Parts: sequence; structure tokens; C-alpha cells
Amino acid sequence: ITHPTLIMTCENDSGSTPSMSQAIASEIKGSQVIVVPGLQHMGLTENPSFFIAALVDFLDELAQT
Repeated sequence: ITHPTLIMTCENDSGSTPSMSQAIASEIKGSQVIVVPGLQHMGLTENPSFFIAALVDFLDELAQT
């Protein structure tokens, strides 16, 4: 992967742990990791507005570069 990448996971996700996300990010130059506090594996459905806001912020940052 050679493009800016946003990696999101949830704090209590046992299937895609924050440490796994950090390991993935360490292999992708310029990537960002967001760990959503307090949620589990289905965080996107538990709090979709958090994910949408984080994605919009990430894309806005890219648009300014």
C-alpha cells in the first residue's frame, strides 16, 4: 500500500486488536491509526457517527495536502 491509509479498530476488539492495527500501520508509510474507546468488534454499527467523523477528518486532511 503506497497511499495514505486510515486504520480504525475498537479498544475491546478481540478479532482485530489495537496492537494488530498498530503492527499493520508500522508497515504502511504515512498511515494513521484510530482506536475507538470502549467499543468491541462491531464498533461501526455501535457508533457509526464516530467512524464517519473520523473518516471525514482523514479525507479533509488529505484534500488540504
